Amino acid sequence: MTTAQILGMTDMSWRARWERRRRVIVPVIAALIAIGVPIGAFLTFGPIGLGNGPLSVLNGGGVTFMTDAGPGPVAITVLMGNSSRDRPVIDALELIGGTRYVTPRILGLNVEIEQPQCASVGPARLAGHRFVSDGCGDRDRGPLIGRSIGAHSEGFLGAAEIAAPRPGTCWVMTKVVIHYHVGYRHYAATDPYRLTVCAKGTPSAQFNAAVNAADD
Repeated sequence: MTTAQILGMTDMSWRARWERRRRVIVPVIAALIAIGVPIGAFLTFGPIGLGNGPLSVLNGGGVTFMTDAGPGPVAITVLMGNSSRDRPVIDALELIGGTRYVTPRILGLNVEIEQPQCASVGPARLAGHRFVSDGCGDRDRGPLIGRSIGAHSEGFLGAAEIAAPRPGTCWVMTKVVIHYHVGYRHYAATDPYRLTVCAKGTPSAQFNAAVNAADD
């Protein structure tokens, strides 16, 4: 058998394998498009679970606001509930704006020690190499990403450190998206979290307009 024949057989073998895989991959992607699943999420996180799955955000139902944010970062708590016996693992967290105002930019994500005086929004305080929310003790419990969450009767407390709004401006968020996985199945839990933060000295009319935008 000549070298050309061997190369030809190898090429045909590779082509055959690719054709078999393509016959599987293409219909799967077409089905995902048909039901509205973002292809980027499928390629990034793997098999997608249906709905929010067992994890949800518990503390974002009302409108929260902060009017005197200084130049330093702002911290918000994100209370998560796990409705199953499984242990979801956090992969990512997104803050969604959806208004004409700036969407907040995440600087860091922590696990915190829940205490009765924990503020849902306030200045982020430096604690070692990370941060803690105002009133949540003097140390964090490590990074949120990669954390496995068991069943918690009162919720599991995470926190996001967010860049403060520029002077004279506000930022607004309306939802939190938690990307996580349980075994090989990945979920994107989307829950309301309406929050407005304005820099110190922002005119009251502008502040009220931002709060209304978060509530719409």
